[in-house]
Formats: sequence, structure tokens, C-alpha cells
Amino acid sequence: MHCWVQTLLTFLILFVPPGLHAASRRENEESTQMQSSAAQLQDDLAKVSSFLSSRDLDSLEAVVNVESAKWQRRDRQSFLIYMYKVCSGVSSYDFGDQSKQSLLLGRYAISVLTSGDLPLKEQVKFVEFLALDPIVVDEATWGPLRLRKAELFLEVRRRLIASTDSTFDFGDRPYLNVPAPPNSGVPSGSSPQSIKDPKLRAEYESAVARNSTKARQYNDQYWIKTNAPSFYKEVERYLVDAYARPPSSLSELQQLLLKYVSDESVRARVLQEIQKSDQR
Repeated sequence: MHCWVQTLLTFLILFVPPGLHAASRRENEESTQMQSSAAQLQDDLAKVSSFLSSRDLDSLEAVVNVESAKWQRRDRQSFLIYMYKVCSGVSSYDFGDQSKQSLLLGRYAISVLTSGDLPLKEQVKFVEFLALDPIVVDEATWGPLRLRKAELFLEVRRRLIASTDSTFDFGDRPYLNVPAPPNSGVPSGSSPQSIKDPKLRAEYESAVARNSTKARQYNDQYWIKTNAPSFYKEVERYLVDAYARPPSSLSELQQLLLKYVSDESVRARVLQEIQKSDQR
């Protein structure tokens, strides 16, 4: 081989356009940042666990006030993971001061619920933390807090009802392995890239995409079917317990029910349960 040909081949092998260098550098930087962020999140979760184990509510509050704001600015999913750890811990441990504990839990859960759009499952998880009310609280604090909690419970209930497909056919299940097109030469569940024929490959890619959509819809509706009935009962129980406590504000509750609950029988049942509670 001529020397100049060998030199050219060596140059072509070793030469990387500047744009590729920059893209590769950005990818490496992003990967490093993600790893660093994940490590920081694990460290912050460990701090939360330590304060929970020591039942140190004051120190927990101080660190969460700082770290929650940091994660809310930095990464939405990390913020939700962090706050779920905090809320689940505060709701589960006995800190010796139930009223302070429940007020703090309510503040953290409300901060998440009002921080922006949430997937339905996340919204249900965080609103359920609001069920814990303080045993001792002054009326000036309790009135607005009760109203805000009731609104959030009813908002999630309304969204859950709106997300329910009453005609959904649970017998029509998605495929575990999508059948490959006839004459494609590959078994069901194969990667579309393994099909050589472009037309058959495109046909299979469309079938896989349709099945993925069907699977998501199935999973969403199955989750609603499994969890909605108990959640609806939880909402009614919260409204009854909260509005049976002084100060009495049945007119406020009636307005909330008219705004958020279309089922007249549910509205009547909640009000009747409060009346029964008053008579005990």
C-alpha cells in the first residue's frame, strides 16, 4: 500500500469532527451530573431516615425546609421521591406531639399537591397524608386548614371519577408478546429491528406501539378499579370527621359538596353522617 494511502487511512480512523467531540463531552457531563444528583438524593434521604429514627422532629423540619426547596428547583421527580419519603415517615412515626406532627405533615403534603401537575397516582398518594388532623389546634388555624384539606380531597376525588372509563373491557387484555407479522421470520415478542423487510418491520412497530398504549390504559383503569372505592370512602370519612369538629360550618361544607360532588346521594350521606355525629 502506498505510504500516502496508509497515512490517509490513519487520519480517517483517528479524526473525529469537533462537533462529535462536543456532543460526547456533553453526554459525559450530563451522565456525571445525573450520577452526582442521584448520590446527593440518596444522602438527603439518609439524613431524613436518621432524623426519623431519632424522632427529632425539629431537626427534620429544619433540614426538609432547605432540601425540599433545593430538589423542587433542581428535579421534579427527585422532589417527589424526597417528599414522599418525608411525608410517609412523618405520618408513620410517633414523635410525641401528634398535633405538631400532623400540622407539619399537612404543610408538606399541601406543598407537593400545589407545586404543579401530578400524575393521578401521585396525587392520590399525597392527598391521603392529609387525613391526619391535629388533636389540639386553635380555631383560627383549624378553619382555613380544614377548608384547604377538604378542597384537595374533593379535587382528587373529582379527577379520579373523571379518569374512570366505565365502559372499559378488562377482558380485552394487551399482549405480553406482540405477535410478529406472518412471513416475518421472527417469533412473537422479537425486536422490530430483527425484521429485515422494511414494510413488515414498520407494520410490527405500529402493532407494538398500539399494544404499549393499550397496556398503559389497562394498567391505569385496573389501578383505578382497585383503589377508587376505598379512596371515595376515605374522602367521605375525612369530611365527616373534619366538619363534625368545631367550629361548625355546615354551610361551607354544603358549598364544597355542590361544587365538587355531582352525586346527590353522596352529598346527602355526608351531611347525614355529620348530623348523627352531632347527636351522639
